Amino acid sequence: MCHVDEELAAQVGQDILARAGSYAALDDTARNVLISPFAEEVAGYEPADSPLELKGAVSVVVRSSLLEEAHSHGPVEAGGIEGITTVAAAQLSHFLAARRRFPVTVEDNLFADLADICPRAWSCLSAVSLAYGPGGGRWPYRVPATPVPELPLAEVDAPRAENHENAVVLSGIDTRFDQLIVQRMGEAAENGDMVWLTSSFSRISRNLGKLLRAMEYLLAHDVPILTANYLLRQHEIWVRRGELAPVDPEDPLAAWRVSRGLSGTHRATVAEVVKQLEAKKQPTGTDAACAGGRLEPST
Repeated sequence: MCHVDEELAAQVGQDILARAGSYAALDDTARNVLISPFAEEVAGYEPADSPLELKGAVSVVVRSSLLEEAHSHGPVEAGGIEGITTVAAAQLSHFLAARRRFPVTVEDNLFADLADICPRAWSCLSAVSLAYGPGGGRWPYRVPATPVPELPLAEVDAPRAENHENAVVLSGIDTRFDQLIVQRMGEAAENGDMVWLTSSFSRISRNLGKLLRAMEYLLAHDVPILTANYLLRQHEIWVRRGELAPVDPEDPLAAWRVSRGLSGTHRATVAEVVKQLEAKKQPTGTDAACAGGRLEPST
């Protein structure tokens, strides 16, 4: 179905196995934090009857593996991704259950240091993970006393996308920051009155280390992050109550126009963003800093 050669398939498989082992070695609290950035994106994924925790685990372990390289550079297309992740759910469920019964020590855990490297982002996502049980709403959290991070360096001059103005093409698991996202992050921090817009966190990065670094910088500089269903601020998070709105990577406004489940600051922020973007009639992309209505995709 995907026409993947044997060597690439072996590389992807080895990477997925390493990620699965690292994920399985974590406690439930850490796992919940890791899946929280992707929960709104995978809520409607197949298998439909799979619990959100398993769908999130598939996103972290399988979807965000080297499979992304095979997708972004070929030969795995969107249909292949859907088929692979759907089939992987049952296999990963069995693997995690086996590791729960017979734990295996992982010396170089791929996810173990994230809480120490990005304490603000980790605390923020911890609040998001706690909000699901009671059905969303506002959750305050404590910001760790830690130095304010510097703006990441632009490590790659990524090519511009042909189908989106002011966008670049870069693999979703590339650990490097491109010139456009670094520029936008710096502008958002300096402006003091911007909201970072993204349909879902995977549009920033599927690499958790890179994603949390971006979040750490934005939160440290008081830049709120607005996704289809979340509003994340330095001391509080908001999660849409009830059923999450579907994520549309090409049109974030589709979710933001749905006011169901929004309240308080979250509702007011979404209303203002929609008002600004519709007034300027900006094309809706993936990631952006918005004060005067800018919306500029990065990947």
